[in-house]
Amino acid sequence: MRIFNLMLARDRGGVESMAVRYHEALAADGFAVTSFGHPDGVLAKETPASGFRPLVARFDYDPVAAARLFHAVHSLNPDLILTHGGRAGGLSLLAAGGRRTVQVMHNQFFKSYTRGVRAGLCVSRSVYEAARNAYPGLPLFETTNFTHLAARPVKRPPSGPPVIGALGRLHEQKAFDTLLRALARLKAGGVPFSARIAGDGPERASLEALRADLGLQAEVAFVGWVSPVDDFLAGLDLFAMPSHYEPFGLSLAEAVAAGVPAVASAIEGPAEILGGGRFGRLFANRDEAALADALRAAMADWPMTLRMAEAAQTHALATYSFEAGRRRLGSALGAILDGA
Repeated sequence: MRIFNLMLARDRGGVESMAVRYHEALAADGFAVTSFGHPDGVLAKETPASGFRPLVARFDYDPVAAARLFHAVHSLNPDLILTHGGRAGGLSLLAAGGRRTVQVMHNQFFKSYTRGVRAGLCVSRSVYEAARNAYPGLPLFETTNFTHLAARPVKRPPSGPPVIGALGRLHEQKAFDTLLRALARLKAGGVPFSARIAGDGPERASLEALRADLGLQAEVAFVGWVSPVDDFLAGLDLFAMPSHYEPFGLSLAEAVAAGVPAVASAIEGPAEILGGGRFGRLFANRDEAALADALRAAMADWPMTLRMAEAAQTHALATYSFEAGRRRLGSALGAILDGA
């Protein structure tokens, strides 16, 4: 069976990382997989050259990009085209039609063309429920996100000021400004800590300015994109995900699998990953005081925090590992190809 894997974004983020994981999983399952994407994007850098073709779409429904994809479809004749992101989905429908197009639904911001695709792959329970309500007749599959997880021993109580970490694209959705304000509250309350924020993006300059305004230059470091992520996580005592919106939260799954206790906003994906609060502390979305309280509570009771971290790690390794995700994806594609 031949599968096209289409993701056209250039920048790095969760969707882009998952497109790479899909390529790996498809290849591991024996599919003949060809990925299409921006020549400077993540797929170009992290998939084998023999399985990648450059494709640039300057805007939605770009006719030049559609013509190139149309030519590839008719020369290689894929059974399915998996699309990541709105531009990829629209382009696939234009070039190949709905019977070949399977939309990977990375969030709940569905496009008008979605009702024309063959099936949808949903990256979390919340996305699946939203898609089922929006498109009751569309075949949907819950193919929860997955990645290569590095299990390490669960953290011990820190011997000095705990190191709080966060990871992600520096975008307003990720709410790192909320985290900085929560950290300022900890500092004002006399709670010792240091913090490291890994990632980059359009909000970096404003976040660095906010760090200065809050007087956190000595406590908070922006370290840019890190690779491998495992080494960054190994240096943390506590992981924070303050996002305003997060349909899954890949970095949170990586953190708890690495044995790092976690605090996250009580929204969609993070609440699912942390078992509704059984595997880590949740706080009210957009509430810097609640985040500060959650961090303070985690640091005040390390035995409880680490027991939750042990349960979180067990759950993450069983649910979000590459092998678990590969099995889910393979099962879903088998059902689609059999006529679901």
